[in-house]
Amino acid sequence: MGDEPFYKPGRVSPNRQPRPGEPVWTIRREYVTWSCELHFHGESYGWEAQILRDGELFAGQRFVLRELAQAFAEAERQICRARCIAPLCGSPRVRRQRGPPSR
Repeated sequence: MGDEPFYKPGRVSPNRQPRPGEPVWTIRREYVTWSCELHFHGESYGWEAQILRDGELFAGQRFVLRELAQAFAEAERQICRARCIAPLCGSPRVRRQRGPPSR
């Protein structure tokens, strides 16, 4: 073993650098950029499809096979283009009325 102690109080570890994914698609609507990336996490963990909103993780789903991750990414792209994106992306389609609630 080395001379480094197992635990050292006050030790600062370097920040983890994210690995870039493989871009699949990008959609820009209403000043928001939605994109999808595929990430490979090794043979044991498989593939992950990540939906990003302005570069930040919005949703992710893990798959054993790459083909399943690609099919999921394509289905999400079609949903985003068709609805743009009221339920998925949080784009407000229903305007709320201001004032007291009606009875």
